[in-house]
Amino acid sequence: MADAVLSVMLDKLVSLLVSEGRQQLEFNDQFEETKKELQYMQKYLKEAGRVRRKDRNEILKMVMSDLRELVYDAEDVIADCQLLFQKKRQGCALSYMSYCSPALLKARCQLGKRLSKINTKIREVKYRMKYFLDTTPRQTGKYEDGGNMPLTHPILMDEDEMVGLEDDSRKIRNWILEASGPLTMIGIVGLGGIGKTTLAQKIYNRESAENSFKHSFFVTVSQNFKFDELLKKILKKLKVEEKALMGDDVRELLVRLKSILDEKYFVVLDDVWGTDEGGWWYSLKSALPRVEGSCVIVTSRNKKVVQSMGATDMCIHHLQVLSEEDSWCLFSKVAFARNGGKCTNPDLEVLGKEIVKGCGGLPLAINIVGGMMLGKGDSIHEWKQISKHLKQELEISKKDEMIISTLELSYEELPTHLKTCFLCLASLPEDYEIPVAYMVELWIGEGFVWGRNEKTAFEIGEECLAELFNRFLILGGNKDVFESRFTHCKMHDIVRDMVIKFAREESFFVSLESGCRNGSSVQPRRLGISKNTTVESIRNSSTKLRSLFGMEIERNEIIASVKVVLCKVRWLRVLYLSLSNTKIDVVAKNWLGGIGSLQHLVYLKIENSALRKLPDSIRNLHNLQILYLGDCPNLEMLPVSITTLEQLTAVEICDCPSLECMPEGLGKLSNLERLFGFKPMNLGSKNGSDISDLKKLTRLRKLSMDIKSEKQIEGEWNVLSMLYHLQFLELDFEGSSIESEGVVKKIDRQFSAPLKSLRELRLWDYPGESTPAWLSPISLPNLQFLFIGWGRIKKMGPRFWDSEKGVWKVEVLVLQYLEEMEEEWTRMRRAMPSLRLVKVQNCPKLRSFPLSIWRKEEENR
Repeated sequence: MADAVLSVMLDKLVSLLVSEGRQQLEFNDQFEETKKELQYMQKYLKEAGRVRRKDRNEILKMVMSDLRELVYDAEDVIADCQLLFQKKRQGCALSYMSYCSPALLKARCQLGKRLSKINTKIREVKYRMKYFLDTTPRQTGKYEDGGNMPLTHPILMDEDEMVGLEDDSRKIRNWILEASGPLTMIGIVGLGGIGKTTLAQKIYNRESAENSFKHSFFVTVSQNFKFDELLKKILKKLKVEEKALMGDDVRELLVRLKSILDEKYFVVLDDVWGTDEGGWWYSLKSALPRVEGSCVIVTSRNKKVVQSMGATDMCIHHLQVLSEEDSWCLFSKVAFARNGGKCTNPDLEVLGKEIVKGCGGLPLAINIVGGMMLGKGDSIHEWKQISKHLKQELEISKKDEMIISTLELSYEELPTHLKTCFLCLASLPEDYEIPVAYMVELWIGEGFVWGRNEKTAFEIGEECLAELFNRFLILGGNKDVFESRFTHCKMHDIVRDMVIKFAREESFFVSLESGCRNGSSVQPRRLGISKNTTVESIRNSSTKLRSLFGMEIERNEIIASVKVVLCKVRWLRVLYLSLSNTKIDVVAKNWLGGIGSLQHLVYLKIENSALRKLPDSIRNLHNLQILYLGDCPNLEMLPVSITTLEQLTAVEICDCPSLECMPEGLGKLSNLERLFGFKPMNLGSKNGSDISDLKKLTRLRKLSMDIKSEKQIEGEWNVLSMLYHLQFLELDFEGSSIESEGVVKKIDRQFSAPLKSLRELRLWDYPGESTPAWLSPISLPNLQFLFIGWGRIKKMGPRFWDSEKGVWKVEVLVLQYLEEMEEEWTRMRRAMPSLRLVKVQNCPKLRSFPLSIWRKEEENR
C-alpha cells in the first residue's frame, strides 16, 4: 500500500508546486529533495512488497512501515503549507509586517524543521531498503498501472451468460416445483467462492419474476449478526417502513413477520455459518407459517448447518468446482470482454489456460484473475508476468489457500490509485450494502481521487468504482429506478476478509469493536467507531487521524468522547457519524463545537442527528468539499457562513423536514457540482436563497429541489437553462399541500427555455392534471431517463406529443402510483422510439401498458 500512498502524495506535491508557484514556496528546496527521494524509492516498492511476502521478511516489513509513516507526515506538512498560503491569500497576511508576525514566523520555522527531519529519515529508510533488494531500482514501464486504458463502466453479466450453473439451477428449481409439504427446506453447500450465492440469487430472481409466490425475500445472514437487526432487515425486504419498526423488540418483530407471511412464500437465507448461537433459527422458524408449497433455501459452507435447519440429504445440493471447459469459458467472458468474450490471440489462449488452471475451478478466483487480465490488453509480456507470479504465489500457499493467493496477486496488480480506494472498503461493516455515492465521496475526502483532464472528481471516482467492479473486487447491489447503474455495491465475504487483512497490515484502518485491540505498534490514521466501542479506546486514539467513521452510535458517552477527539485531530480529512436514532445527541449539546479546528476537513457527513443547527465555526473549514446532512428532523437552519466555503463541490440535504430554505448567498459557491435538497425561500422572506441564486452555479451537474409551497415558485426558473452542465434534475412538489392551478401556470410561464444537457429527470407529486408544458422533446432534446411518480397527472400534455420539431430520445420510462393517468401504450411507443425499458407500478388506468416491466430486448427474442 505504501506505493499507493506515495503516488497520491507525489501527485499532490507536484500540484502544490504548480498551483502556488515556485517563487512563493520558501520551502522549495526541501520539497524538491522530498520529491526526488520518494520518486527514486517508489521504483523499489512493488518489488519490496513481493519480497516481503515471499520471504516473510519482518525487518523489510518494518522498513516499509517506517516509510509509510514518513509519507503520511510529509503529506501533513504539505497540508499545513497549503493552509499557511491560504491564510496569506485570505487576508491573514495583508502586509509585510503581518506576514512577518511572530506567530507566522514560528509556524514557517516549524514547517521547515519538520521537512528537514523527514528528508533525513527518508534517506535512512532508502539505505535500509536497498540492503534487501536489487541495487538497480525497478523501472516503471508503459503498462505499470494497468496496461490498456481501463473500462470506465461496469461490465454486467446477464443470468443467461452465467457459466456452469444450468444443471444446478434446474435441479433445485425442480425441487421447488415438487414441494408438496407445508415447508420445504433446501440446502446449497460448497467451498467459499464456489458460487453458492450466485446460484441462489439466480433461482430467487427467476421465481420472483414468475410470481409463483405471494411473498419472497433474500437476506444474507453472515457470520456475525444480531437477531433483531436480521429481523428488521427481513421486514424491510417485505416493504415494512423502517420507522414502523423503531422500538419493536424481537417478539414484536417475529409477530409482524408471521402476520405478513399469510400465503405461499419463498425465502433465501444466504451465507449461514451456524444455528446454535442464541437459538436464532428456532425463533425465526416459529415465525415462518407452515403454508403449503412454501420453500426456504439455505446456503452455507457447512453441510451440518443446513441439516440442523431441517434440510434432508435428498434436498441438499453440493456445488462442485467448474470443469476446465467451463472455467475457460467464464475466464474468457471476463478477460476478453472488449472482444465479446472471445480470445483471438492463440498465444494469449495458451497463457490464459495456464492461469485458469491455477484457479482450481473456483468461480470467484477465475472472475478476479479474469478482471485483472482485462486491463492487460494483448500484452504477451504482461500475461507471462501474471502467469509467473500466480505460480509463485501458489507455490508458497497451502492448497486450501489458493483463492487467497489469487486475491493477493490481484491486489498487487491493482494500479496504485485503486489500492487506496480498495483499502477504504475495510471501514465498512460485514454484509453492508455500500452506497456508491458514499464510496466516491469518501475517496474524494481522502484525496485518493480528484478532478483532472476536464473530468470532475466524482466522474473519476465513478470510473475507479467501475474498475473495481470489473475486477470482481466489489459486486453489484441495488440498482437505481432506471436500472442504469448500481446505487449500492457489496463485497464477497472472502474479499472483505482479505481487504481487512491488508488494511491491518498497512495500519490503514482499525475498527474499535468492544474488546478489540489494534495489534500494530503504529497507530492507524483511520478509525471506525461502533455501538460497542469503549469510551477509553476513543479517547486514546491517535492525534494524527485522517478519517473518523462512526456507524449506529447509540450511547451519549460515545458522542461526548467524539467531542473530545475532534478538538485534537487537527489533520482530520473525513468525518462520518451516523447515530442509531435522533435522540442520542440531545444530552451531548454542542458536540460539534470543536469542528472549527478541523481546517483540513474535506468531507463531513452526519446522519440521524438531533442537531438544530451547525455551529457557525464551520466557516473555518475552507478545505471542505462535501457536506452531507441526512435524517436530521430538527435541523432548522444552515449558517450563512457556509456560503464562504468556496471549495464546496457537493451539498446534500436529505430528510431534514424542519429546514425551510437554503441560506442567503448560495450563488457564491461557484464550484458546486451537486446540490440535493435545495429549498427555495418563500416569497417575502429575507434570509434565504431563491431560484435565481442558482444561475451563478455554472458547474452544477446534479440538482434536486423540494417545493412545499406555491410561494416558492417565484423567481427566474429559466436560470436552469443557463446551467449548461446540468445532467440530472429532480423536482419534488409534495403535491398534497400545493394548489395545483397556480403552481402549474407559474412554472409553465417562467420555465420555457430548453435544458439541452439534461439526461435524467424525476418528477415527484407534480400537482397538475397534465404534465408541464416544458416536458417535451423540444425543451429536453437529450433526455434519456424519465421518472414520474405520485401526483394528480391524468394525461401527458400536448407538447409531450409534439414530434414535428423534435423526437424523444428517452430510453427508460418509469411511471409509479399515477392512479388517474389514462394514456395508451401504442401511442407512447410511437412517441418514444428509443425506449428499451419501461417500468409501471400502480397505474391502474393505463391502457395496454405492460403489467410491470417491459424490455425491448426480450420482445425481440
